[in-house]
Amino acid sequence: MWYMIQVKTGEEQKLKLIIERRLEPKYYRNCIIPLCESVRRRKDKCLIMVRRLFPGYMLIDTDNPEEVHKVLKDISDFKAILGTKENNDSENIFVPIDKEDEEFYKSILDNGIMRVSYVHLSETNRIDKVFGPLENYYKYITKMEYRHRFATIEAEIHGKHRKLSFGLWGDGDPRLPWIEERKQNLNRASSDGGDRQKNELTINVGDKIIYPEVYGEQIFTVDSINQAAGIVHSTIKLFGCEQEIEMFADDVRKVG
Repeated sequence: MWYMIQVKTGEEQKLKLIIERRLEPKYYRNCIIPLCESVRRRKDKCLIMVRRLFPGYMLIDTDNPEEVHKVLKDISDFKAILGTKENNDSENIFVPIDKEDEEFYKSILDNGIMRVSYVHLSETNRIDKVFGPLENYYKYITKMEYRHRFATIEAEIHGKHRKLSFGLWGDGDPRLPWIEERKQNLNRASSDGGDRQKNELTINVGDKIIYPEVYGEQIFTVDSINQAAGIVHSTIKLFGCEQEIEMFADDVRKVG
């Protein structure tokens, strides 16, 4: 079951490391700091930035919330396991997040991160195609600024009416492998079909690369390569969490 942990904002990574070091693996399955990809425009280019989705909160999947509480209760930056109640004997009763909230997180998070959502606008500037985290929630949009690449929804989250912003990506933006794959599946007539990369790649595992059109000057190390698809895989550590990054080999540059 998933529980929400409240901590001092900015200390999420510290508390996550404490859990990983002090709590035996048998007591929990996963602990994440929910992250999201937001989009920033710089000189008319869209760049992906990663930030905390809910600053000051973490999620832990455990059947032993009591053990989690024992590890954290004396840490000054720990505030509470949300939903904690006391019984008649003044003992803590830990309440997991609602099933609806759990399903919500499963629908928007991919390995702990909410990716950008692809949207296509009709001639009347209405969304006529969307996939990614926003796919199931675009009908709840209360505000959208496509030029600035974000949409805000209002929905019931943790029993309260809340606003949540999603980063947007479109056809005019640099290619992202998972978006191109979905576009090909949805529209076989899409350009850049399955014959994208047939030549041998000049990038090797261990190379240092950048994708300035999407990630600015962030340097990545190539972990693995999908030769057939022309895709390189890398990982980046963000707020104590390792996230996998996919990029087309012919869109990146070697550095160093």
